[in-house]
Amino acid sequence: MYRIVKKMRLPKKLILRSERINRYLNNITGNAKDFGLEARIFHFICIFSFVILSVSQQINLYYGLYELAVLMGVLQIIGFIFFILSRVYQKIKLSIIFFALGANALFVINFYFNSGINGPGLIMFLSGIFLIILIVPKNQFAFWLTINIIEVLVLLFLSYHDPSIFTYRYSDSFLQYADIASTYVLTAILIFHATNFIRKSYDREKIIAEQKAEELRISDQTKNKLLSILAHDLSSPLGSIQNYLEILAELKTEEIDRQSIEASLLNETKNAQHMLSNLLLWSKTQMEGVKINLIPLNLKESIETAIRIQQSLAIEKNISIEANIDQSIMVLADREMLQLVIRNLINNSLKFTHAGGKIRIDSKVEENVCLITISDTGRGINYEMQKDLFSMGIKSTYGTQNEKGVGLGLSICKEFTELQNGTISFESDPGKGTRFFIGLKLASALKT
Repeated sequence: MYRIVKKMRLPKKLILRSERINRYLNNITGNAKDFGLEARIFHFICIFSFVILSVSQQINLYYGLYELAVLMGVLQIIGFIFFILSRVYQKIKLSIIFFALGANALFVINFYFNSGINGPGLIMFLSGIFLIILIVPKNQFAFWLTINIIEVLVLLFLSYHDPSIFTYRYSDSFLQYADIASTYVLTAILIFHATNFIRKSYDREKIIAEQKAEELRISDQTKNKLLSILAHDLSSPLGSIQNYLEILAELKTEEIDRQSIEASLLNETKNAQHMLSNLLLWSKTQMEGVKINLIPLNLKESIETAIRIQQSLAIEKNISIEANIDQSIMVLADREMLQLVIRNLINNSLKFTHAGGKIRIDSKVEENVCLITISDTGRGINYEMQKDLFSMGIKSTYGTQNEKGVGLGLSICKEFTELQNGTISFESDPGKGTRFFIGLKLASALKT
């Protein structure tokens, strides 16, 4: 079966030629930013009609129908003028109206010079109303359909009551049938390509509409998440800080353990600051994008800087942080992004590790990639949460000392790691701990 499918594939040159033709055609008909679908269809019809009329003109010359050959030439000139008026000068509505009026007039002339009911005139009327309906505004459909039907009925009425009005111009029946057949074939080709162009344009605009709808959906989710954070998650630690300050202001020192309250107040302030920092940074990346500056960085120095920032919280919770990083490892990363990712992962481990626990940071080199492992002896992640751990939809949970997050830290870690052309993953056993893995390219990979 594979061999059969392989044999049926079009040659590469033919595919490239087809793509080139489509690209040229799109350039001629106009792009979607500057022209609406009706205008692009009109441009396509003008172009393709020009080709069809050229072929029809040669056929009429071959049959000896010189009046019709001249008529085809006039139609080509008129169509080209309307195309330039619309495509270049962007007089689209005016061009379409004159095109529709001219087409109806010329169809009547063609019916008269091309043997009336005995020629292919009715086929041209039918194809004409089809093409006109494609390009005129919807509120004009009834008008142009009525005009078309009235013209056909009047011409048929005249043909029935006085057939001599329309002279039979064929020298024999073979030429009559050949003319009708060729007109039908050319009309069918024109309708086919016009319909195919519409379908492609529709599919393309449908894809664009679906992409925009998805972007709006994501934007709406982002907005809802942001409002949820502002309404609940940030208000919680700020409310706690306010309560502690009120207690300190209202009660006497001997009535409370002042040191305990001040320690709790400091802890809530740190949590609120960390949450607010993540929130503002994430909001900025969503609205403005992120500028990345990938440079060779010493991994050990970057990690030690992130550890120092989290060291006070580790001491407070009696958790040891051990880093086993080779001094010689240089990674290709953005300094601030890398430190933010490491800092968030360490903070996450501190939040869910009980007193007396341990956090370990290791690194190893595999080919041109440095694999960083941050492991802890915390309570782990339950299996239900693991599948959505890096998504915006993850629900934030409380740490071992009721530390509250906003559910953004790991989402930011994933986004920022991937922006540095890195990878991030994890393993977790509920009740035993969690291991996060970050893969970054070595700086030496720049030379290879």
